[in-house]
Amino acid sequence: MSPLNDNKSKNAIGIARRSDIKQQHNASIETQSEEIRLRATREGYNIVDIFIDDANSAYHKVVTRRKAMNELLEAALSADLNIEAIFFYEESRVSRQFYDFTLFIHDVIKKEKPYMRFFSTCTFGEWDPYKVESIIKFATAASESVTKSRRAKDGQKNALSKKERPGSKVPFGYKLNFPNVEVTEDHPKNIKGEQVIDPDTARIVLFIFHLASWGHSQKSIADLLNNSGVSSPKGMEWSSGTIDYILDNDHYLGHLPWNIRVSRNTSRKKQRGEYNLIFNHHEPIINVRLWNLTHQTIELHKRNGKNNSSSFFLRGLLCCQKCNEFLIPKNETPQYSKRTYLVYRCPSCKKKLVMEDIHDVILKELSSKWYVMLANMEQNIVKLISKRKSKIEQHRNSIKEQLQVITYKEDFLFNSPEKVTQNSDWDFILSISKTKLNKELSKANTFIEHINLLEEGQSSNKLFSLLKLNNLKDAELRTLLLTIFKRINVDFENGKLLYVDYKLAPFTEIDQYFETINQ
Repeated sequence: MSPLNDNKSKNAIGIARRSDIKQQHNASIETQSEEIRLRATREGYNIVDIFIDDANSAYHKVVTRRKAMNELLEAALSADLNIEAIFFYEESRVSRQFYDFTLFIHDVIKKEKPYMRFFSTCTFGEWDPYKVESIIKFATAASESVTKSRRAKDGQKNALSKKERPGSKVPFGYKLNFPNVEVTEDHPKNIKGEQVIDPDTARIVLFIFHLASWGHSQKSIADLLNNSGVSSPKGMEWSSGTIDYILDNDHYLGHLPWNIRVSRNTSRKKQRGEYNLIFNHHEPIINVRLWNLTHQTIELHKRNGKNNSSSFFLRGLLCCQKCNEFLIPKNETPQYSKRTYLVYRCPSCKKKLVMEDIHDVILKELSSKWYVMLANMEQNIVKLISKRKSKIEQHRNSIKEQLQVITYKEDFLFNSPEKVTQNSDWDFILSISKTKLNKELSKANTFIEHINLLEEGQSSNKLFSLLKLNNLKDAELRTLLLTIFKRINVDFENGKLLYVDYKLAPFTEIDQYFETINQ
């Protein structure tokens, strides 16, 4: 017998939603919940739970990406709960996308439990999504959201055209200054604040960049700030993600990034070169040199292993000259040994170096030859910089020419639709190609900017000359050595170290990029 014919008390669940975080303290949820319970009582049901869709947009998020909706679906299909009906306030509270609640919630539940009933507190009798009245309400809700979205976008475009920051909060390190206005929670909304640097938090941003430029990982930086009692942007503990967000935010260079999300349904950021920038929009916290050094270091460690703080700070640099194999760090400590035995070992000939011994040798030789090495680096820069810049500029010009060709083809497709084969994917292919080329153009511009800094004498060799190698942490030593050397050859037979392949310090990424485009 169907559960609908059972005389026992019938269980039901409800769903209520507030669309904006600003509604958290008003009566929206309470009103919906009260109406749901009253309607359920009139229909002879007992509400066992009401799922709260908290501050979620029913326009920007389909139901399958909303936590409360997934919980509702799971509860409705659960055999243990024996749910026989679902109640909601009205159509716009469950969806503003016209179709998703019907297809992914209603139809899925009805397929598994045909006896399940749906009720809207604003509709007489049982609710049916396929009735004309329901379809019109969904269409109206979707239309209202589209209108609001267009108004918001128009407002954003208007603000951007005036080089103003549209609507969103200012990043950590900045604050809004309201001249001649008393700053209170209810100050006039039409008063626009001037974005200025907040000295207290800006110092933290600068500190984060300096640590990252010397190879400290996002996690180690977060741990240091937490252990020091420094509050994060949201007043909570720092995390690797928060540090990463700060390090990758063009806002700190004085530029205004916009249109940075991949789509409205995801918070994933586009890659540099894909999103919009208003250049020199405000006062920067980070200068270009520090930004470039920081991101060079991050990329350097990505390619050479992310364990920056490993005691094996020569990992990936020591190479067996005879076998042409990089030595592998190994922990060869015997069980129950009171002393640790850490070595670098050749994977082919199995010859090895004790970690502590080779570290001492390298640091002593670096200290004795430090100023000579810096002078050599300066000479290398002078010799190579012109060649590097010329090649990268040629590569950039080639990218610009390809972009011009794509623009011509796009104009042709747009103005001559009769020339295009039906179901053609050329517009999609051109769009993908254009995105890829814009990313490459952004990268080329960045490296030319690097070289311009070197030509202006803004290298960090003067800083290097002040370093005391013995005072550096493992991560800092590893960063320094990865910056200076491509590899250090080890001649096991003659017991010698051969320093080879100096890099174009301090901007080693220029060498890496040059080799890539020169292939």
